[in-house]
Order: sequence, then C-alpha cells, then structure tokens
Amino acid sequence: MELIGVSEIATLAGVSAAAISNWRSRHANFPKPVAEMQSGPAFDKIQIVDWLNRRNNNLPITISLFNNKGGVGKTTTIWNLSVSLAAKNKKVLLIDFDPQCNLSIAALGAENFSTYLESSSEYPFGQTIKSFALPYVQQSREGELYTKKPKEDRGNIDVVPGDFWLNSFSDILNVGTDVIGGSGLYRFLTPARLVNKLLAGNTVYDYVLIDLPPSFNSLVRAALYSSDYFIVPCTADLFSAYCVGLIGDMLPLFIRDWEQGKERYLQSNEFDNFIKTKGMPRFGGWVFNGFDTKKKQNAKVRTKLGADQAQFGEVKKSIEERLITNMKKNISSYQAVPNFIDVDPIAEIEDLNVMAPDSIVQNVPIKYLKEKKPTRENYSSGKWASNQIELMNRMDQEYDKMADYIIANAT
Repeated sequence: MELIGVSEIATLAGVSAAAISNWRSRHANFPKPVAEMQSGPAFDKIQIVDWLNRRNNNLPITISLFNNKGGVGKTTTIWNLSVSLAAKNKKVLLIDFDPQCNLSIAALGAENFSTYLESSSEYPFGQTIKSFALPYVQQSREGELYTKKPKEDRGNIDVVPGDFWLNSFSDILNVGTDVIGGSGLYRFLTPARLVNKLLAGNTVYDYVLIDLPPSFNSLVRAALYSSDYFIVPCTADLFSAYCVGLIGDMLPLFIRDWEQGKERYLQSNEFDNFIKTKGMPRFGGWVFNGFDTKKKQNAKVRTKLGADQAQFGEVKKSIEERLITNMKKNISSYQAVPNFIDVDPIAEIEDLNVMAPDSIVQNVPIKYLKEKKPTRENYSSGKWASNQIELMNRMDQEYDKMADYIIANAT
C-alpha cells in the first residue's frame, strides 16, 4: 500500500490543500485515512486515485475477453478490437494477463518481447507485468510499471507485456484465504491496481482490454473482479456450447466468493470505496469466430456452411439458456446482464485461414495487413489475392462493428 498525504492528493488533483480539506468534509464517500502520521493523515493512494477519477468521470471501461476453452480466438479478437477502437480515436490499454503471452508476441513482436522479459540491475523484474505485481507479493509495495507501443504503432494503444511468471503468480493467489477470507482482496485486483497506477500518472484511457488464459484459475478471477464487462469469444465446435454453459455455472460462484470476502473485509475497512466498486463483471456479449461461409449465385449475402450454422445455433442456445439465464438467476448483488444484451453475437469473424499466421508473423493487425506483402514462400507475386483482400475488408468491418457496439453500450 502506497500512502500519500493531503499535499500529495492536492498535487494529484491539481487543487490546493485547502480544497482537499473541503472535499473531506463535504463528501461522505471521500476515502478515510488509513494511518495518522506526525505530518498528518495518510491515505491509500489507490483509493484516492479511484475517487478522483470517479469524481471527474475519467475512469476507463475495463473489459476481459474470456472463455475457459482454448483456441476460440481471444487474442486475435482483443488485438484487432483494440485497433478498431484506436482508429475511432479511443485510447486503449492492453493487459496481457495470459502466461502464454500470445498477445504480447502478436502486438510487440517476439524479439522485442524477449528483451522485456530480461532482468538487469536497471530492470530487476524485467519490463513486464511481473515488475508491477511481484514486488507487491514479496514486499506489499507497488512495483514499477512499463507500457510499450505495438510494433505496428498507429497511435492510441499501449501494451502492458505479459510474462511467463504469471503461472507462478496464479499459484500464489489463494481463493480461500485471499478472497473468501477477505484478507487478500487487493491481490485479486492486480489489473485494477495497475490501471490506477497509470491513472495516477495522469495517463488517460477510454478502454482497458485484458487477455486471459483458457481456464477458471485465479488469474481469470482477478481479471473478472477488476472488470466492468467480459466478452466471450466462441468457435464453431461442440465444446464451445458446453464451455459457455460452464461459464454460466461458475461465474455466480466466483461472485458469491467475492461477496463473502468483501463482507468480511469491510467489517474492519468500511470506508474502502475502491473495494466496494469491484467484483461486479457484467456480460458484454459474445463473438462467433472461425467459421466458413459461401455466397450462392445471385445472392446478396453470404451464409454459413451447414455444419458451422448448426454449431452456431448450439452456441447461441447455450448463451441464452445457460449463461444469461444462470447469471440472471444466481447473481443478485448487481445487474450482471445489462439491458442492452440479447442472444445474438456482437460480431461474427470468419476463418481467417492464411491471414491469421501472417498477421502474427508480421505483427500487423487485420486492418492494416493488406498493406503488407504476404510472407509465405508460395506467394511468389508478393501480393494478396483479391478474395483474401475482400475477406480482410469484411472482417475489418466486423471488428469495427464490435468497436461501435462497445462505444455505444459499455458505460
């Protein structure tokens, strides 16, 4: 916990110390001191930054992309979604909270990312999320935080690189003690604390997007507890419908654990308004990925192939009957399914076939990939085929559609 006094709060807020004293007396929800020092009251910086940003309506919307099933396009979706949001002049922070670090490799490039993993006297924990989280685990202090620019940098996107160490961090987090027992709720708010540290440095973001492992582990809980919304990417296969149902079963249990821990924690920390605003992730919709289409002669629209259409129906049914229904029925502490939600996907991303690996190799998102030459040897012309460019354009429009949906609804 980083402590600050009235004068430091005044500096953060850009006002006088007298104004801070006035706020303390006028606003019942102003954070209470956590210690009394000879120099005066000391406050938790995280709580102060959160209060100031809520007062000024400057908090970004945090969205996790989550599915306990692997191979559903979480990383591809989050990367290309961030680019579409950035192209609409929204400032985006990407947090790679997946120990596989695929988002870091895709956005930053493998060579650049490998240098951020290296430790040195200047960077004892590297320049990844580990440098922020590990000092808190070891010494209960905030570590250093580094953001990086994507290799294909067109502005408005920052990346907090992931780290393979996140596997160890997941083992350190203890649901029974930290969450249910209420003694380590802040450990499970690492992504939210990270964002607040950036906001304390006067960095402004509109959206924070978190990439997650395909699991129900403690990293996933930490991200969901820190998020305003979560989006579920799915694919055209039998297991996607099954795993969507599992999310509907498990998420109410996650929230129940948080509510128990929060109640215990607030018994002795009743003025911690930061904790009161967390642990309320809302379902933001789902994305259908990786299917094939065809366009019949003289038809105006493309249609999904028969098998993919069948699987689409199964996933949609599971979204409605198991995820949405279970969240509405079993989460009563807040509105977990917003009014704008319906059962249709917020975007439909077809199978990108050869474009997907090429996008990763070149570290170029779909929106800008057609500007680059194909990297595979069998494309001797060094140009994209017209049908591939047409697919790129259509899928770019789908990512833009997803960005418009978020801008319109995620508030």
